[in-house]
Amino acid sequence: MMTMNQSRVLTLLKDLVATNSENPPGREDEVAKVLRDHMEAHSISCKTVGPSERPNLIFSSHDGEKGDLVMHGHMDTVPIGNIESWDHDPFASEIENGLLYGRGACDMKGPVASLTETLIIYTEEKHKQPLVVLTTSDEESGCSGAEEVAKSGELAGIKFGVCAEPTELQVLVGEKGIFWSKVVAEGQSAHGSRPEEGVNAIQLCMDALRAITADPYPYEQHDLLGDPTISIGMINGGIKINVVAANCEAQVDMRTVKGQSPDSLLEQMNERIYAIGLAERVRAEYIHGKPAVLTPADTEIVSIALDEVERVTGNRPALSSATYGTDCSVLQPKVGIMNVICGPGSIEQAHQPNEFIDIEQLYQSVDVYLGIARKFDR
Repeated sequence: MMTMNQSRVLTLLKDLVATNSENPPGREDEVAKVLRDHMEAHSISCKTVGPSERPNLIFSSHDGEKGDLVMHGHMDTVPIGNIESWDHDPFASEIENGLLYGRGACDMKGPVASLTETLIIYTEEKHKQPLVVLTTSDEESGCSGAEEVAKSGELAGIKFGVCAEPTELQVLVGEKGIFWSKVVAEGQSAHGSRPEEGVNAIQLCMDALRAITADPYPYEQHDLLGDPTISIGMINGGIKINVVAANCEAQVDMRTVKGQSPDSLLEQMNERIYAIGLAERVRAEYIHGKPAVLTPADTEIVSIALDEVERVTGNRPALSSATYGTDCSVLQPKVGIMNVICGPGSIEQAHQPNEFIDIEQLYQSVDVYLGIARKFDR
């Protein structure tokens, strides 16, 4: 069996980090060009799905053929935020004590570099079973790239997936869903010195939020997915301190588990608003949602991933699940791909100033991915 070219992995990662793909606005086309050029230099062809400015790339070891397995990651990153919070240039890939710093280092340009190296080596080994690598756009703002790929049918028939999100090479078998909603309150303005003549929309919104968040919503308990969560993320209302607010809107983030759907949760939220007598002026509305997904622990991809992580690292992970969202929330329910989530780097570094990845773990991930891919060569 062939071994990885560490210099090639590191050089690609540096090129990817240097190529800005902050989302918003995205700019994944520039990262996509870096990846296409890199793969074509090793005679691996690429199929593009979606708009040219925000493409999704599908690479195959067998010139467009599909097997049982796809490995995937995304090309966009969150914005760098306040540059003053960074001790390292977010686009320079500075290395210190075995850690490479930069926006996207772990989330997830490092893992994507690992996937490309995996596919290059696997292709050179001339296996019988095709291996597919997918890189998507717009994961950080709703997984619209994965939606494009799912609709295209290009992955139809693939049974298993490895999502390379940063897990420190732990094996996650599911993720909580997302339900974003807004609570809209409509009051009546009045002079601040005569509040009794108006209806304060901010107060209405606050009362509704208390009712909405007071008690948990029904769900199916599962040890690996844990409990759902709810958080009020934004609130905006009023126009001036001395005017009774006529309008107010709050946005609510719920991380959901099995037994919870956007439709049922929205209905229950509005029922709670109705129960406290505010339905004439306050309502809950849908913003965005993705389902919770879970791959059964006895699925083949789970046991293979555990075996390969143990082989490479010497430690067998305990199964767990993600609190955050990934492209699995699209590829699993809409394409039927049963995923594990396993990648180098820590989710604690994702979206943070001075984001970094451990270079040794980056190299280990290539060994893990190659081991998984080889097991599916049958």
